Amino acid sequence: MVNLENIKIYQTNGINYDVTTEDIIVKLLDWDQKFGITISNVSYDTLTVYFHNLPNNVRIMAEEIYEFCPDIIDQGYGCMDEILTMGQKIDERLKPLLQGVEMNSPDFGLQILENVLKVKKKVCLWWD
Repeated sequence: MVNLENIKIYQTNGINYDVTTEDIIVKLLDWDQKFGITISNVSYDTLTVYFHNLPNNVRIMAEEIYEFCPDIIDQGYGCMDEILTMGQKIDERLKPLLQGVEMNSPDFGLQILENVLKVKKKVCLWWD
C-alpha cells in the first residue's frame, strides 16, 4: 500500500481547482489499487507519482490525469509548442517524449503526457 503520510503532513491540495487533500488521497489509493504506485517529492501543492504498471489504454489514463490535474498540460506539456517555435534546441532527453506527437494537433499536450507515462512511468502533479 502506498505511503500517504507526507500527503497528510503537507495537506497537499489543488484548492484552486477544488481538489482537496482527501480528493488526492482517494485518487492515489485508486491508482495504487489499479496500478501500484510510489509517491515522492511531496509538498503542499505538488507530488510525483511512479506507476509500477500501466493500463493497456494509456490515453485514457492521460485524460484522467489531465482532468484531475489540469496544470500538467495547461501550464506544462501543452506549452511545448512555444518552446519549439522559439527555435530552442530540444534536449536529447525530450526527444522520446515527442516521438509521434502531432504538434499541430489541439491535443498535442495530451499526446506528450501519454508518451511520458509510457517512457518514464511517472508523472509530476501540481496545482498552481
